[in-house]
Amino acid sequence: MSTAAIAALREVHDLIVTFDDPSSIRRAADELDGAADKVVACAAELVDVTEPEDLQLRLSFAVKAIRAAEKAARAHRRNPLTRPLSHARFALHMGGARGWLQGTLEKLDAAHTPPSS
Repeated sequence: MSTAAIAALREVHDLIVTFDDPSSIRRAADELDGAADKVVACAAELVDVTEPEDLQLRLSFAVKAIRAAEKAARAHRRNPLTRPLSHARFALHMGGARGWLQGTLEKLDAAHTPPSS
């Protein structure tokens, strides 16, 4: 297992956690750039990991949520009339991405931490 890939997933998760208030949507389009690609690269590096079994599926859902959040952030910039909807979509997708990554990291830690005696 690649500890570098897990560290990169933690880095993306830590970035996502910083988007916790409504005004954070303004900086999301710039700061999230490349986050989804980093998760994809980590998924490719962790392709041989068997625990958790649904690791690739979890990471694909995280990528989808990050990209949808980026899309909501771009829509927020472009169209002032739909900003309330963009805020809601952004919050929904960022929460989803945070949850998928957090759950994945917890399972990876549990699967690869030796039991204590």
